[in-house]
Amino acid sequence: MAANKVNAQSSAYRDMLPDWQLVLDLMGGTRAMRAAGERHLPRHPRETPKEYRARLNRTFLFNYFTKVLGSLAAKPFAKPVRLGDAAPEELQALADDVDRQGHDLTAWARPVFADGLAKGFTHFLVDFPVVDHQRVQTLEDERRAGVRPYFVHIPAESLIAAYSDVVDGVEHLTHVRFRETEVRMSGYAEVVVERIRVLEPTRWEVHERVGNGGWTLVESGENQLGFIPLVTWYAGERKALMQARPPLLDLAFKNVEHWQSASDQRNVLTVARFPMLAASGVAPPSGGEGQSEDGGKLTIGPHTLLTTESPQGKFYYVEHGGAAIAAGRQDLEDLKDEMAALGIELLVKRSGTATATEKSINEAKSQSELQAMAESFGDALELGFHFAARWQRLQVEDASLKVQVHTDFGLTEKDKQDLDVLFKARAGREISREAFLTELKRRGVLAPDFDASLDAERLESEGPALGTFRSAPSALGAGRSSGAGAAPAATAGGSA
Repeated sequence: MAANKVNAQSSAYRDMLPDWQLVLDLMGGTRAMRAAGERHLPRHPRETPKEYRARLNRTFLFNYFTKVLGSLAAKPFAKPVRLGDAAPEELQALADDVDRQGHDLTAWARPVFADGLAKGFTHFLVDFPVVDHQRVQTLEDERRAGVRPYFVHIPAESLIAAYSDVVDGVEHLTHVRFRETEVRMSGYAEVVVERIRVLEPTRWEVHERVGNGGWTLVESGENQLGFIPLVTWYAGERKALMQARPPLLDLAFKNVEHWQSASDQRNVLTVARFPMLAASGVAPPSGGEGQSEDGGKLTIGPHTLLTTESPQGKFYYVEHGGAAIAAGRQDLEDLKDEMAALGIELLVKRSGTATATEKSINEAKSQSELQAMAESFGDALELGFHFAARWQRLQVEDASLKVQVHTDFGLTEKDKQDLDVLFKARAGREISREAFLTELKRRGVLAPDFDASLDAERLESEGPALGTFRSAPSALGAGRSSGAGAAPAATAGGSA
């Protein structure tokens, strides 16, 4: 492959980009949404760039998407992720510091799960440090030197291309490319270096470029495993290799709708707060005290007297009637209710049958989408430990590598019906916000330590309601620079 084409994006990646861009903008908050400009907030006809910029700068994001994402992603990790006691000692040690940066399996897995939940899927690479084979020749030498595998999270948007073959019904990755950035010092200045890592079953490469220059091959080596030890976890419904619908995509679109409505509402309020001076029977001044310096225009201000020689002339203010303001406010409240309803969908337990005689049995065996995701994520982690065992040449049984992820959460259909009543009662202002939040907390929708008063302060602070480092080289050339992604060598689970 030519070096100048190493950053080429696959068709699957390009298809996913619009969804990821939407999610990333929402996760970036008000600043990111403003920076996105007309991508999420179209300009009105005849609205000048200056007027549009003013409207954009007084629009604040009610970031319901990120709040729901954080709440849902935290539930599987309310209890520690546990590797089965039957796992070898070497893998137990890996679980205590899974990324060689001091994070245990639970702390490392939580943001990985959140990334997949937000974007539809995510990846992690099971890498291994490069060793001096003259000094480290045996497995015992590796153990004494503290050389061991580690997990590298690769966000979905970092993996720009992946291809696979199916052999005997099993999918095997044949080629993966992911990108990362690194900030290096150049004297007292900083230089941003882009890097593309190429993984194949038998070898790996690292390409770099600085600024807008060309790509240069800087490192390469042999992949001693003979396969690509990349795990891809699909949280959303898989459509194809590296393609899935983000589970919270409908909520993201609804949040953008709220962003647009909030912008219009703030603009209406800004205009309505200033009454417009009107005049009838008044001719433009032709000179004198009432005339402005630019000629022929009335000057209005606290130190200006408005007069007219016409006996029928009069000045008066025209003020907004307020109906549009009330309608806009109601629209915002309705959108909040719709977002709240979408936010609990993944928590609702659903059974496989619907007969009345089996209703109680199904209620007990039903499972929410989020619970299914947590289980499949545990499968993905198990696959990662299998790859780690291959790096360490350990012989392990499948039964000894069980990873337990907490799944004891969710809402029944009755809970959902109760919540629908709560949402409608709150929308109709039949109950207070405090009572509404108390009921959500009691039903487990909100975390047990949720503080309504503290949350109110945070909402107020959000506005009106309306660098990286280069790590040691690895066996696959995959350092731990921030923003690095990983590539799949196998896929795990999902709600396909």
